Amino acid sequence: MVRQSSATLRAVLAENIKAFRKTKGLSQEELAEQCGLHRTYIGSVERHERNVTLSTLEVLASTLGVTVPDLLTKRPSNNQKIKALIEAIDRLTPAQQEWVKSAIHAFGSTCQFDRAPDSDVVTEAVLASLGDKLLSHHAGSRQALSKDRFEFAFEAALKTAGIPARLVKSRTNRGHDITIFGIPVSLKTEAAANIKDELIHISKWMELGRGEWKLPLLRDVFLEHMQSYERIFTLRRLKNAGVKIRYELVEIPKPLLLEAANCELAVRTKSTQNPQPGYGYVRDQKGQLKYSLYFDGGTERKLQIKHLRKDLCKIHATWTFDSASV
Repeated sequence: MVRQSSATLRAVLAENIKAFRKTKGLSQEELAEQCGLHRTYIGSVERHERNVTLSTLEVLASTLGVTVPDLLTKRPSNNQKIKALIEAIDRLTPAQQEWVKSAIHAFGSTCQFDRAPDSDVVTEAVLASLGDKLLSHHAGSRQALSKDRFEFAFEAALKTAGIPARLVKSRTNRGHDITIFGIPVSLKTEAAANIKDELIHISKWMELGRGEWKLPLLRDVFLEHMQSYERIFTLRRLKNAGVKIRYELVEIPKPLLLEAANCELAVRTKSTQNPQPGYGYVRDQKGQLKYSLYFDGGTERKLQIKHLRKDLCKIHATWTFDSASV
């Protein structure tokens, strides 16, 4: 067994802490604060200037989401990693190599990722991780990320950033889709060809079932449904700006939707649908529409949210990048 010198071990530890810290999207000050250390401590460790006790190693490893051996093991150099990648690519079929080529092209495209500075969900690490997943998806597809793929991508991005998140087990759940920080959250997507930038439309908020079709009762079913979650996010694929693809993650405030308790209900009496559909209009004090509930009496019998003003919501993040040449 080859023993490492103290100086070598400090160097390995310093590089690993720096690498894992950057992967988590943390500054030196943020890592020190989360570990209960002085803000200059991490800097001195990363400069190879300080030895670290076992108890501090355990705290650092736990905060960074790794093990103590991970922090003390020398990682492969970039040259070694590149050599391993080349060898792996050589073993792929020509078709697989073409897919890798398109993925490399996607990751090398011009992109701009932005987040709201006060977002408690989209950290820098979440922004980058979810952005990479969007780039990867569009390396081989022109279609918007589906709701199912968004759910799994969002969960993975949050976990990568050290944010506790868990998708619900039942994929037919009538309530929330994921828990974040232990809080139940509902996830939606929007990617219609005629999407309006400033107005949000959720084409299927929930199924209304085969019960009695009366608008006051249906409105109450919606309000009861919302007791299953505390926050609502929708990932929107906006219209392409030239060759660009744009996504945004928007939070719809729950209190805004609860205003539907006093909405103005109106049946569409001239509709040929059976049962007849109807609207629930929610307006501000000036009488301007905030959004409307649409009780769709078609085959699915579902509730839609229409004409929801985006200026009443919060944009947590945006991703803009070149479209794939597929």
